[in-house]
Amino acid sequence: MSIYGTVPVKLFIDKVNKKVLFAESDKDFVDILFSFLTLPLGTIVRRLGKQSQLGCLDELYKSVESLSEDHFQTKACKSMLLRPVNAAAFQCDRLKVQIDDENSRRFYVCCASNCKKMTPVKVNYCNCGSGTSSWECPHNVFGTVEGNDDGTFLKSGLKFIVTDDLQVSPASTTLVFSLLDRFGLQEQAKIEEKIFQLNAHMVCIYNCITNFFSFLHISARRKSDCEIRLHLLTTTTLMFFQIISLLQRASLSKQPLTGLYFDVPLSQDAVNIDQLPKIPKQGDGSFFAIKIKLVHTKDDSSELYAEVGEDFVDLIFGLLCFPLGSVIRTYGQMSPNGCIGNLYNSIDGSANGCVKSECEYLLRTPKLAPFFGCSRDVLQAEELCPRRVTSSCLKCYRTTSQVCTTHTKPLSATVKEMNPKYADNESYYNNGKAYIKGGPRNFLVTDDLRVIHFSLTNTLQVMRAAKVPKEELVEKQLSLDKTQVMKLVRAALVTRGALSSVLLPPKK
Repeated sequence: MSIYGTVPVKLFIDKVNKKVLFAESDKDFVDILFSFLTLPLGTIVRRLGKQSQLGCLDELYKSVESLSEDHFQTKACKSMLLRPVNAAAFQCDRLKVQIDDENSRRFYVCCASNCKKMTPVKVNYCNCGSGTSSWECPHNVFGTVEGNDDGTFLKSGLKFIVTDDLQVSPASTTLVFSLLDRFGLQEQAKIEEKIFQLNAHMVCIYNCITNFFSFLHISARRKSDCEIRLHLLTTTTLMFFQIISLLQRASLSKQPLTGLYFDVPLSQDAVNIDQLPKIPKQGDGSFFAIKIKLVHTKDDSSELYAEVGEDFVDLIFGLLCFPLGSVIRTYGQMSPNGCIGNLYNSIDGSANGCVKSECEYLLRTPKLAPFFGCSRDVLQAEELCPRRVTSSCLKCYRTTSQVCTTHTKPLSATVKEMNPKYADNESYYNNGKAYIKGGPRNFLVTDDLRVIHFSLTNTLQVMRAAKVPKEELVEKQLSLDKTQVMKLVRAALVTRGALSSVLLPPKK
């Protein structure tokens, strides 16, 4: 995470109504906004402390944490879901402030000289059985370090106007005149211009703790060192919290800038699934129906749980690895109450021509990191091709990016990215996708997509918690086609009652 930069944004504020009308900024702030689209959903949930309020995603994440490793193909599968890799991580390294705290340049390389495999997933052992060691690749291996003034995704030399609902446009006379008419900016007394520094609020915290140092009996040099570290820590932390709060507000509110500046309490408005745009019936093609058993009340008023197999769990767990932009690309919006869709549409719309040509496709069609797809992909996101690194010396490439001068006969080698989902010595290009082990194993999934292994004890606990007598419950066998699965995935992103909102008759 960047710890030295600040991101200034000029806000135009309606003082009477306490509302941010729009913001003016350079490329740095808009780059951060566009980077939201590349973030895996699991990263967003993790960085929001599993309190994202994004549909059922918090419960899904907690379920992965709680589920025994015995249910996953490998131990690495669980790590992949909890800490998914951003396929655009090397581009996002150039951002002034980053949300993802993962080191995108760290890889774990097999120690066996005849294996030559690596993975960004933290693993102690390669799938050949040998141990691994950590290696940090140079900046220019997988991402180009540009020397010009261009931004991460945007061209240089541009000023941008960002509305409260995150419509991004290059500043122009036409736009200025439009804003003057739209918000009545001729009445200057009502409008306040405020330079909003994303780390401005750290000063009081910094001063309070710095004053505390004056009471400590430590050397001046030690005190100075502590103050420098504190300054960097508070700057970084508060910048992060403001940025991640903006992302959360953009997902759940039409006024994220107003909410951020005035610290408006964030409430999740109810989403009526029936009012969302209809999903056209999907051609099944090679899609195999997912069979589940639904347990609900006789009057269809509520769903208690679903008994499902590993294919259903793999589908919903896999959502954590998909980038936010793939949701917008598939469904047109994250939630009807949010405005991430405006940000996505700006790429080809109001901000057309401002994004660097090599980044347009990356933002419009964000990809998954290699091998991070799941067995049932309904969000239509492709995986990056497995990466490879050619080293000048097989013995020391894990610790240095320079030409080997230590070994008399350095042996060059090409190290290929492996699939962490396999416990045996599969080839690096194996296209297996499942996170969950196959076989005769069932799971219990509640309405908010909390997943636990199926057992009599867990079943009774769910029934007791619901306080519904067994006599009022019925079970129903369902075979979900691709259209139903797409509806279910969308419901999982916007409501806490994903199963009942899709699989039970609409409430009158």
